[in-house]
Amino acid sequence: MNRKLVLLGVLLAIAWYLWSGPISAPLADDLGRVVDAPLSFDPAVSIEEAPLQNNLSPRPVIQIDDYQFTLMAEFQLEARVLGRKDYRRDGAARLSPIDLALGWGAMARPEIIDQFDIRQRGRFYFWRTDVFPIPRQEIIASSANMHMIPANPEAFHALRQVRSGDSVRLRGYLVNVDREDGWRWRTSMTRTDSGDGACEIVLVTLAQVMGL
Repeated sequence: MNRKLVLLGVLLAIAWYLWSGPISAPLADDLGRVVDAPLSFDPAVSIEEAPLQNNLSPRPVIQIDDYQFTLMAEFQLEARVLGRKDYRRDGAARLSPIDLALGWGAMARPEIIDQFDIRQRGRFYFWRTDVFPIPRQEIIASSANMHMIPANPEAFHALRQVRSGDSVRLRGYLVNVDREDGWRWRTSMTRTDSGDGACEIVLVTLAQVMGL
């Protein structure tokens, strides 16, 4: 066999592994030592309702490795998974290997979701529909792309089981992240925004997959 073809095959295999191999959450163990993991969800959490959010003041700060996490709000929700996208090589993948596009209220109902084409790429969530089954602002207020930062190995294990169409419960914190080299990541604090900066960054302390 041509040696150049063999070398090309090896390089392609390495590239495939780097881009499609297992995802990891290297900070989950360290975060688990300093962030308490709750055992249950608030009884008010419902897939028919918007996420529960309690803004924090003062805002606790956690330092792990070269990252600083500012806890902005306590956060809980139950939602339908509209899409999942794994990240291995972008600048935030070390923190957040999984993005979930989530819907609640009308955007959790199969008869509504089935009318949308939903995609994720580049840490964004995109939707398209030929007819609007609900108003545009309700779509925006009832769905979001969220960056998942596992706060312990158990949360990471649960997040790895999530599939599109599942209903999930998540509990944790909305966080801002700063790195010592000047890199920063800012969370959305409202469900009514859209576009750049509208994604929630969720430090997930408890995750439960409810299934289809």
